[in-house]
Amino acid sequence: MTSLSLNVDNFITLILNQTHYPLWREQALALVESQELVEHLTNEDPAPAKYNTQDSINNLHTENTIPV
Repeated sequence: MTSLSLNVDNFITLILNQTHYPLWREQALALVESQELVEHLTNEDPAPAKYNTQDSINNLHTENTIPV
């Protein structure tokens, strides 16, 4: 992954709403995958222990992650 600044509007062209959600989701996932960030959304690659507190670990809810 590079540290380039990305303009999300260049990659996700739809405004999120109930009608556009399936297409918006595909565009968003494509962007996240291109930046190798999917594991952060699915919690397969959680934040390093240095940034976790015991409270954040106890309150981790897998239902809040984005299924791929």
